[in-house]
Amino acid sequence: MRRASALIAIALLAAGAIPVAAGPASAQANHDQDVPFLPTPMPAVEAMLDLAQVGPDDSLVDLGSGDGRIAIAAGRRGARALGIEIDPDLIVRARRNARDAGVAERVIFREQNLFEAPISEASVVTLYLLPDVNLRVRPRLLTELAPGSRVVSHAFDMGDWMPDAHRQVEERNVYLWIVPAIVGGEWRMTLADGGEHLLRIDQRFQRATGTLDGVAIGGPSLRGARFAFTAGGKRYRGVVSETTITPDPAADGEEGWIARRR
Repeated sequence: MRRASALIAIALLAAGAIPVAAGPASAQANHDQDVPFLPTPMPAVEAMLDLAQVGPDDSLVDLGSGDGRIAIAAGRRGARALGIEIDPDLIVRARRNARDAGVAERVIFREQNLFEAPISEASVVTLYLLPDVNLRVRPRLLTELAPGSRVVSHAFDMGDWMPDAHRQVEERNVYLWIVPAIVGGEWRMTLADGGEHLLRIDQRFQRATGTLDGVAIGGPSLRGARFAFTAGGKRYRGVVSETTITPDPAADGEEGWIARRR
């Protein structure tokens, strides 16, 4: 976990800005619990990877990887993939399947509890778990993944963290979330003319509202690390880091202002 982001996230978690839902332990957390392996059908696998736009530049982690089909399909697209599975027999099967598919050099499998699996370097995390397990893993996704990382789930959603995209494939649901930057809080915004203003943002997942000097901002939009809003008749488009919001280099005419976290 990135330390500064973690500290900010902990404060927001305590304030309820990023809600945490608790649930009972899953089969991944309890070796003795008998839950059958239910593979994701291949059309749904491909839809998950399509929705996340998985490609050669991605590093994918599949939590509860089963026979390895999601990680292997990602490997076929050129991505590096790590499958996390607690059942040793399924690990053996997944490794064999990866060798047969010719992707074993970039797709690996690890026998591990999914709640302890490393995810911070992943650009994509895929899931086919149970509803309560999704909610238990949700805080890690929000605080350990970099803003802009993609999370894709087959069948089950993330409770009140609304998906950024949803697709149905052969009557099966596939959901996509873009991990949002932590923009909630107070910022001191300095404009090109040297004027300083107080920007207050309330955040709930990827939804944000706020004020600039007490006046409501218009059209706030948060997608990954990119945050935009309108104030005083001007549209501001910025990139959020742990301590600053700076003009988005991809947006025309964005220069000369900065917001610093208070």
